[in-house]
Amino acid sequence: MRRRSYAIWWNEGDGPKHVGKLEIARPHAFLSADGSTRLAVPLADITGVEYRRGEVRVDRRGTTALRIGSLDAPGTLRELAHSLES
Repeated sequence: MRRRSYAIWWNEGDGPKHVGKLEIARPHAFLSADGSTRLAVPLADITGVEYRRGEVRVDRRGTTALRIGSLDAPGTLRELAHSLES
């Protein structure tokens, strides 16, 4: 699978909002922001992906949900949600 990259904002639970990018490269999704904030999400730990009101909610096994919004072109968020689901 080729690596896909998206310009996003994201946060975990009620935590601070980060602006950066998300890269999907099996078996992980990598989120990074401001050079020091990083998060690797094993795709196997994703239990649900829901697109609603301009953001994607990603439920993960054993930890808080992620909220992700797009800073990219229109339609990118739906593509991102589909990529995380499959």
